[in-house]
Formats: sequence, structure tokens, C-alpha cells
Amino acid sequence: MPEFIIIYHGHGQPDSKEAGEAARGRWMKWMQDLGDNIVNFGTPFKGGTIVSADGSTRDGGLSGYSVVKAENAEAALAIAKACPHLEIGEVEVAELMKGMGG
Repeated sequence: MPEFIIIYHGHGQPDSKEAGEAARGRWMKWMQDLGDNIVNFGTPFKGGTIVSADGSTRDGGLSGYSVVKAENAEAALAIAKACPHLEIGEVEVAELMKGMGG
């Protein structure tokens, strides 16, 4: 089954401790609902800097990733559309290529 990376963009944070706990609960439910389709829970990112060929830099917008398996791109997009990160940012989905070191 193909694997897809879900890349999280945006760094919004809950307004309170209670909102943070509720958000964590939504994340845990989403991950549990994925069952065997979750390949790698991923890792959140802290900050980030984009470097251009001329050496200039600017703030990046990546905030983490997860890897899932799905029957096809449409199924991967359906998984991403249910992601709780959409409450504070955006997600990007791409199929992982096989044979390129993976």
C-alpha cells in the first residue's frame, strides 16, 4: 500500500491549558482512528529557517509531519482532511517514492 507524508504548516497554539488538553485529545483520537494506517506518528518541529541559494534566510512555516498508508492519493487526502492540525494551520500531502533510499 502506498505511503504518504502529511506535512503540517503553521504554528498556532491553544489559548489555554484546557484548550491544549482538548486539542491533544483530538490528536489522540485522530491517530487512534487511523489504526494500522499510521506508519509514523512523526515529530513536531520548533521554528525553522528557509535558506536560499544566495544565502538569504527567512522564517519557515513547517511545524511537523506524519506518515500514513492509504490505498491512493484520494484516500490520503481524506485522512488529511480529518486532521486536527487544520484547526490552527494547513497540511500538505505527498506520496513517498519507493526506491530512493526508502
